[in-house]
Amino acid sequence: MSLNIDQCRACAHRCYPSRLWCPACGHDQVLPVAVDDAELLAWTVMPAKGDAADEAGPAIIATVRALPDGPMLVARLEDMPTHIGQRLRLFGRETQGRVLPWARTLPG
Repeated sequence: MSLNIDQCRACAHRCYPSRLWCPACGHDQVLPVAVDDAELLAWTVMPAKGDAADEAGPAIIATVRALPDGPMLVARLEDMPTHIGQRLRLFGRETQGRVLPWARTLPG
């Protein structure tokens, strides 16, 4: 499932999560825009808790910048990254009725 973010119809500013008004110009209408690629800015590993620890393993949470025009967002990673600046493939995964940002690392 692709990941969609909001793009302002007036100034093309992109934001995530959705807002009632564009933070750049105040316009109140947006277009959903699919974003596929991102750049890794930072990540942290959160240890698994409770009984699910043996099944799920640790959660890798990252701050990423959607390419080419942003925005920055927090995403869950499927696999361990190797370096800041690494390219990622963004996608949405439905969790408890909401589509949340996920990413997987790209080779190279």
